[in-house]
Amino acid sequence: MVGRTTAGGRRARLRGVLMPLTSATTVRAGIYLVVGGVVAGAYGVLAVGFGQMLLAPSSPRAAVVVLAAVTAVLVGAPPFLAPVRALQIAAARTFLDVDARDLPDPAGPPTAATRWRGAAWFALHLALGTAVVLGLLMAVPLATQLVLSAVGVDRSFLVQVVPTITRYPALWVAVAVLLVLALPYATTAARHLLRQAAVPLLGPDQTARIAELEAQADRLAQRGRLARELHDSVGHALTVTTLQAAAAARLLDTDPDAARRSLAAVEETGRSAMADLDHVLGLLRGGAAEGPGGQRAPARSLADLPGLVADARHAGADVRLTTDQRGGTQDVPRAVSHEAYRVVQEALTNAMRHAPGGAVTVRVAGGGTRVLEVEVTNPWVARDATPGGGRGLLGMSERVRLLGGTLVTGPQDGVWVVRARFGR
Repeated sequence: MVGRTTAGGRRARLRGVLMPLTSATTVRAGIYLVVGGVVAGAYGVLAVGFGQMLLAPSSPRAAVVVLAAVTAVLVGAPPFLAPVRALQIAAARTFLDVDARDLPDPAGPPTAATRWRGAAWFALHLALGTAVVLGLLMAVPLATQLVLSAVGVDRSFLVQVVPTITRYPALWVAVAVLLVLALPYATTAARHLLRQAAVPLLGPDQTARIAELEAQADRLAQRGRLARELHDSVGHALTVTTLQAAAAARLLDTDPDAARRSLAAVEETGRSAMADLDHVLGLLRGGAAEGPGGQRAPARSLADLPGLVADARHAGADVRLTTDQRGGTQDVPRAVSHEAYRVVQEALTNAMRHAPGGAVTVRVAGGGTRVLEVEVTNPWVARDATPGGGRGLLGMSERVRLLGGTLVTGPQDGVWVVRARFGR
């Protein structure tokens, strides 16, 4: 086993060493670098041409200087332009295999710092491309001459350059092979350097990164909000529907009227769940949901607590609702009222699910300019933790925490207590 592992490691290392000679990534990177070298050559031709014009005695110096300045502005502007930067990003993904997640598409106009970083990338691309093109132009002709000299076609070149090695033709061929093989390895090294520089030079700047992180946090918060809405509304509806359907099944033969009432409660609960689902879908679309007839489906609030308690009673739960009228719960801010309603709904759902038949007390106190407190108590039934459970308590905690409140849950004096306080 150790021998096979060692042999496998050797083969892996050998493949890694030979990869620049066989990989398509080397070819793509070579094309990209050659393009950079060609562009750099054009810049070089312009520089040499203007240099010769300035050195020529018969040239009008002032006109040449003005023309050179205008040309410098024209050829120096592209690296700072936003479309050129977008092309550079696309080229880095295509030819250098840079991950799009590390190098996203530009968002909005580039800042001055971003333009300078793009120009630095442009210069690095041209510099490395020049090195690769010069190596190609030198290595291939030299290797060809060495091979021709080794087979006796023309040895004058070697006699002039290195007279002492004319007696070793095999050495000429080895040197020629090494020169040719050096090109893909040099291309791989240049590719690695460009890949390392791609994100710092072409990626979003600090401001853009912060904006993207904030947008991502907003998206995650919105997803969490939708998940809580679905969990609370649909979970409550399913719990009530299950209890009502079970009651209808038990009473169908002995008390048909009670069974019909249970089925009617199932129907009403389903409609209420559909309204909640419309509201959540409206949030998902970025606005309030619209129900039949163009009516907007409002978010549930503390004003809907009597209906929620009535539904629970129809499902067979013994629920008592007490409200502190002095608090002015109708003046509670909409967001607080909605989240408080959802906390009570989730607490009622848990009570009906885990302590069926027990007395449940719902108390709402405060509101207006005072601290709002909602409390739900029910008999505590000790039970083992359910794998994957706890989403309801977590959702309630998130709702209260987002509004700067506090949540207390747990057994106290033989009852299970859910107490949420909004405000300070």
